[in-house]
Amino acid sequence: MSADLSRLTSEAEGGDPEAQLQLAELYDSGFGISADRGQAVVWYRRAADQGSPRGQSRLGQMYIRGVGVARDYSQAVHWLELAAQQGEPSAQANLGWCHQEGLGVDRDLGKALDWYRQAAEAGHAGARYNLGYMYANGIGTERNEVEAVKWYSRAAEQGHLKAQLNVGMMYSSGIGAVRDYDMAAKWFKEAAAKGYDKAQYNLGLLYSAGNGVEQDDNEAFKWHSRAAAQGYYKAQYHLGLFYLYGLGTGRDYDKAFGLFSMAAEHGYAKASYQLGKIYANGQGVLPNEIEAVKYFLHAARAGYDRAQYRLGRLYLDGLGVQQDLATARSWFEKAAVQGHAAAQYTLGVCYLKGYGIGENWVLACAWLILAAEGGDSKIVEVRDRVNALLSPADRDEAVHLAREWRTAYRRRS
Repeated sequence: MSADLSRLTSEAEGGDPEAQLQLAELYDSGFGISADRGQAVVWYRRAADQGSPRGQSRLGQMYIRGVGVARDYSQAVHWLELAAQQGEPSAQANLGWCHQEGLGVDRDLGKALDWYRQAAEAGHAGARYNLGYMYANGIGTERNEVEAVKWYSRAAEQGHLKAQLNVGMMYSSGIGAVRDYDMAAKWFKEAAAKGYDKAQYNLGLLYSAGNGVEQDDNEAFKWHSRAAAQGYYKAQYHLGLFYLYGLGTGRDYDKAFGLFSMAAEHGYAKASYQLGKIYANGQGVLPNEIEAVKYFLHAARAGYDRAQYRLGRLYLDGLGVQQDLATARSWFEKAAVQGHAAAQYTLGVCYLKGYGIGENWVLACAWLILAAEGGDSKIVEVRDRVNALLSPADRDEAVHLAREWRTAYRRRS
């Protein structure tokens, strides 16, 4: 045992709470000594018993984690409360978490919010993030995106990675603050440089669009690659698009297929949709409508409107599946009510010609009115032809229906 460690141990055994804390932290971290979490707990407890708020807080955390001692949330809350009442920010933050999750106490979001606030006002980064999260999602309080941005920003300035990501996303979307892509890029870069996959992915999106940074497919490819290498499924999907279309890299259908497959394994509907398109279009593989149906069906069941439309087309044409007009119409309707213009048009045609359902020219015209709002000349022409064949009363009814649906079935940008 080194002279310094021997001296520290002697002081700790003599009852010096600061020495006890230092010795506990050495055993806890294994810095300059063999890690021994059990011994860490012993010395944290010795300091805690003397009323040390830091010792009480660290002991409470050990009970929460079950490190060096059996996990015991009741004991954790006991020690955290003693420290929190003395103003120990870390204890206040952890006590807030216990109340939020109902660990060792009845779940009480109001108390969680109060403890987070006390810790946040004392400068605790994690509590500031949690307070921002509660305001952003209306947990234990009214939703308040402005307050969320405030607390996320304070935590972000202290280097909290999730706070940097979240405040970046709020600036990017204009939620809780005026949309500011420069600020979004600033925070995504901060977190991305530290290896945070979701920040790397979002930074890649900014480079793809040229928002807050100069448009640069090579930079977008770089950041998506880094996030994808860490297994982030959205980055895998977007990187697959880069290989599919040759953006920022050479076109490589095999790599695109592999990346889409990895993202699809995470249940990402957009990736399954792309795999369906690859098989439907024969991009790097032989065309295979049966495989296309399989992947489109997976994405369609997850609610992805583009997949629902493509699946409807396959049922309508009997490609890769037995022709079934009623099933086709059903999938078109699912996509149409999400604002998919092509699905709205095709559903209108189904009602016009009685595909999978009885003819109904009023409903046909109503769907065509919605679909035509995108300005497609073909759809406008069909709408006008159907409109001209309706009686004034039926025409008014179709317009009335389209007006009612316009808000509910808003078109996608």
